[in-house]
Amino acid sequence: MGQADTKPVSPDVAVVTQDPRFGGGALSQLRAFVEGTQAIGRRPTVLHARRPPLAGPFPLRNVTAMEAQSRFGRIDSAGIAFASRRLTPTVARARSVWVSATVAFYGLPALRSGRPYGCWIGTTYDAEQRGRLPGLDALRRLSVQTNGVVLRRWERAVLQHARIVLAPTESIAREVEAVAGGSARVDVLPIPVDTTRFVPLDEDEWASMPPRIVFVGRADDPRKNVALLLGAFAQVRETMPDLELRLVGRPPKHRLPAGVESVGEVSHVARHVRDARLLVLPSVQEGFGIVAAEALACGVPVVTTPCGGPEETVRLSGGGAVLDGFDETELAHVVVSLLDDQPALVSMRRAARRHVVEAYGIERFRAALASAMDALDREA
Repeated sequence: MGQADTKPVSPDVAVVTQDPRFGGGALSQLRAFVEGTQAIGRRPTVLHARRPPLAGPFPLRNVTAMEAQSRFGRIDSAGIAFASRRLTPTVARARSVWVSATVAFYGLPALRSGRPYGCWIGTTYDAEQRGRLPGLDALRRLSVQTNGVVLRRWERAVLQHARIVLAPTESIAREVEAVAGGSARVDVLPIPVDTTRFVPLDEDEWASMPPRIVFVGRADDPRKNVALLLGAFAQVRETMPDLELRLVGRPPKHRLPAGVESVGEVSHVARHVRDARLLVLPSVQEGFGIVAAEALACGVPVVTTPCGGPEETVRLSGGGAVLDGFDETELAHVVVSLLDDQPALVSMRRAARRHVVEAYGIERFRAALASAMDALDREA
C-alpha cells in the first residue's frame, strides 16, 4: 500500500501532485502516471500537500508517498505554499521531476526546486472553475476569488518554466498553451484505458438487455450537472416508458424519480456500464473525462454535452453524439433518436471500441511516457 514518509529521500522520479484523496478523474490520471512509470522500470515517489477536509487512507498501492500537512483547509494558495516548503527539498534531490496534476499550480514545489521538470496537466484553473462556480455558496465563491489571483500566477509560472508539457487532449493542450502565454509547446498524452478490463459484452447479449442508459460520476457534484440528465430522462420516458437510468457513483442528495436506480460507488465500473445502450455525460466541464473513454472501450456509445475533453474523444471515435448545448429537450431528442436506431448503435459501438484500443491502449501510453521521461532526463 502507499505509505506516507517524512524521512529525507532522494527519489528516482518525484511525482508532484494534488492530494490523491480528491479521487475522480484526478486520481485516475495520477494512477495512470504512477503505474506507467513503474511499468517502464522507474521508481516514483508521490509528493503532495494534504488537503483538509479530505480524509481516508492513501488511495494508491505499492508506491512511496510523502505528504506535507496543510494548516489552511480550503485556502489552497496558503496551503500549497506552506506544504511546498516541506516538499521542495525532496523534489530537488530527485533524479527526475514530474508534475502530474489536474491543474499546474500544484507543481509549485517543482518550480521552486530549481530542477528541470515535465508536466502532465489535466485542465486549466479557469476551465475547472467555470464548471464549479455555479454550484458553490457565497462563502466558497469568495474563497475561489481570493485564491484565484495567486493560483493563476503559479499555474502560469509552472507551465512557462517546464521543459516538457503534456495534456490529455488537443483541446486541453491549446487551453494550456494559452495560459502559458505561448511560451510552452504542449503535446498530447491521453489518459490510458485498460482495454482488458473495460471490454464489451457479446453483441447478441448486449442487444438482449433491457433498455438502459447509464451515468458515471459524482451525481451530487454540481459540475456533473445531473439535473440536466434527470430532466431529459423524464421527457424520454414519456415515449419510452420501459427505459431505465442507472447512476454509478455518489448519488444525488434528493429523492430519485421513477425509473432511476443508484448503485453508489463501485469497485468494478465496467460491470455496471457495458450492458447499457448509452452512457450520458451531462457535465458543465470536464478535463479528459475518463468515464467516456471507458464506456467507449466497453462498446457503449456516449452522448455528451460540449464540456471539454469528452467531446473530442466522442468525435474522434465516431462512437456517439455531442450536443450543441445544455438543453434538456435536445438531450432527450438525441437519446430517443439513437435508441430508435439499433444499426447506428451497433456501428457506433464497434467504432468506439476500435478507437480506444488504438488510441488509448496502455502499451501505447507507456511507450510515449518512456520517451518523454528519457527526453527530460537528457536535460537534467
